[in-house]
Amino acid sequence: MTPASRDSSEADDLLGRVSRAQDLPEALWIFFESVLIEAGIERSLVLVEREKELRGVLGVGWNPDAARAVTIELEAGENKLADAYAAGEPTFVEYQNDGRGIESGKYLTYPIPTGVPDPSAFALLIIGPDDTGSEAQPEIVRALRRIGPLLRILDERDALRQSGSQTEHQRDLLTSLVNALPDPVLITDAENSILLENRRAEGLFSTTEGDSEGRRRAVEINNLVFSSFLTRSAFGGADPSARELNLVDPSEGGDLLFEILSTSLPNPLMGDSATVSVLRDVTDLKRATTELEHQFKRVRQAELKSSRERDRLNLILENVGDPILVTDDQSNIILMNREAERLFDIPPGTDLQSRRRQEVRANDTKFSSFISEFALSADSARVVEFQLTDPDTRRRFPAEVVSGKVVNERSEMAAIISVVHDLTKVVENERLAAELSELNEDLEDRVRTATAELEERNDQLEWQSRELERAYRLKSQFLASMSHELRTPINALLGYTSLMRDQIYGELTERQNEALGRMYMASQHLLELVNDILDLAKIEAGKMPVHIEAVNVGTLIRELSQTVEPMVRRKKLEYRVDVEDDIPVLETDRTKIKQILLNLLSNAIKFTHEGHVSVSARTLPNGQGVEITTSDSGIGIRDENIPKIFEDFRQVDQSSTREYGGTGLGLSITKKLLHLLGGTIEVESKLGEGSTFTLRLPIRSEEIVLDKEVSRAARDADDAVVNKSETG
Repeated sequence: MTPASRDSSEADDLLGRVSRAQDLPEALWIFFESVLIEAGIERSLVLVEREKELRGVLGVGWNPDAARAVTIELEAGENKLADAYAAGEPTFVEYQNDGRGIESGKYLTYPIPTGVPDPSAFALLIIGPDDTGSEAQPEIVRALRRIGPLLRILDERDALRQSGSQTEHQRDLLTSLVNALPDPVLITDAENSILLENRRAEGLFSTTEGDSEGRRRAVEINNLVFSSFLTRSAFGGADPSARELNLVDPSEGGDLLFEILSTSLPNPLMGDSATVSVLRDVTDLKRATTELEHQFKRVRQAELKSSRERDRLNLILENVGDPILVTDDQSNIILMNREAERLFDIPPGTDLQSRRRQEVRANDTKFSSFISEFALSADSARVVEFQLTDPDTRRRFPAEVVSGKVVNERSEMAAIISVVHDLTKVVENERLAAELSELNEDLEDRVRTATAELEERNDQLEWQSRELERAYRLKSQFLASMSHELRTPINALLGYTSLMRDQIYGELTERQNEALGRMYMASQHLLELVNDILDLAKIEAGKMPVHIEAVNVGTLIRELSQTVEPMVRRKKLEYRVDVEDDIPVLETDRTKIKQILLNLLSNAIKFTHEGHVSVSARTLPNGQGVEITTSDSGIGIRDENIPKIFEDFRQVDQSSTREYGGTGLGLSITKKLLHLLGGTIEVESKLGEGSTFTLRLPIRSEEIVLDKEVSRAARDADDAVVNKSETG
């Protein structure tokens, strides 16, 4: 055979194979394999003209998604590839990447002709970059001229398949669909006359010349009942919830129960609205529903069983660190996990000449040879060792393959399951075990040394803790014992200042009177601070005296109301008092309860700029105590800051100390005094909306540990010292 006849034979073979292709991508792939890949061209792409732009269809050496994403607008002068397409002949193009999916480089372009002698093109073949295969140009041109018309026909046929004459098809499909419905479907006009009905509706509402008298009467009754229902629905007479319709079966004469669903739609033929009605046989629906439920349960059980088996297999495959492969009786791999894919599978888009591809093929060749030999043998299981290569790291490692045959009920081999073990890890584990043993011995020595040092430090910390506790206790005891010594000079200062302001020692100028007033206010504030600190110290030192007496809560609250009334009136706030009748008398310390409530009310007034301040009292539901609540509409507290307000010397916002004043001890002392008296306190607050403090006090304070007489004597001693300091 001469070269010319051989070329002609190959061209005829290519033309025949392309003509048998089902679509354009299949035909292009035949061209790629027979011409471009055979010529050693590794990268090429075909773009087809659609809607005034070239769109990528298929490429060699291209990711499929990336190839389809390429678009070139066919505006003159906008793109060199568009100019090459318009040129109509092979052209070299120096292309700069402009974000259209094609990288920079030198390309050889071939417009694919529509036909002969028609010179126009409908697609463009680009080869490159750089690897343009210019020596194969004549063969490529000849091949494109021969198969170009076929490619054009396949492209048009694909387009026709997508568009088609869908209108007629949809109409026929709709008619078939409506007639195939098991439920009667009717379209009626405003006079309730039937305009259109499907076959099931014809059996209920239409007659023919050959029908019997009984059938005609049944159809007439059905039409009257149906028309009456539509009339009542149109005038709003039908209950929307009652959509059941009793009809007569014209064939059998039995009763039929239907559920009717009606809706209005425009009627272009009649010029007014029409009604579409669907009648559903409820009895058949219930029977079908019951059967479907049984079938669904059976299918669901089968699916669950299949799902459990599939999940079990997937769980085994995906959670085993070693590669697992399943091959069929022809030694073809039918299933493998991710680790096996990494060693034996070539991902799509991998370069044909890449090293990874070569290493994966080498691994696959070794494994396939072993499986083929094992499949032909009579052994049911086999273990073999050979060298494999990791495609990611190019590391060669010894591998052990453990394979076993799976047989069917006829004792024939159905599949082979193989597990690949990396023996490098075994050696590494042995080495690590030896090193770990040495490290453990060294670690034990270090732990013993560290334990001894830790015990010594613990002893030192314990001694320091005892010394700190002793110093803290001595500090609290000192402050508690210095109560009168600290208060006496301040009270004397307050007393003498009051006498001077009352002009006992002579008349005062306005500036002198103002200075004495400021001195008096500062001394009073200092006394409050000292009192808070001393009270806190007494409580912590266990020397806070408790005086038991009968306390009438209502009387106490009224006294406090008179005390805070000037402050409330000065800030123009609304003050509310709500005390239940028949509140029981408490056996507790009146002074401390008054101090607690005064502190809460003072805080409520201090932090409320407008709105109200209220206090209420009621008996607890169990009758074992009293609940007193103070609330306000002030600035409120954030949720995360509520636990902080009961800490010593703490205000939520330290900057508010300057604006509102205070030491931050009031609520801390309040909580400690309540604990001393056996009571509790709770807080509910929202920032910007106010706060509510709830006290719960027992009928008798169970936490009191001091004798009444001792408490009374301590109180008398305190009063005597205070009176003495005030009189100077």
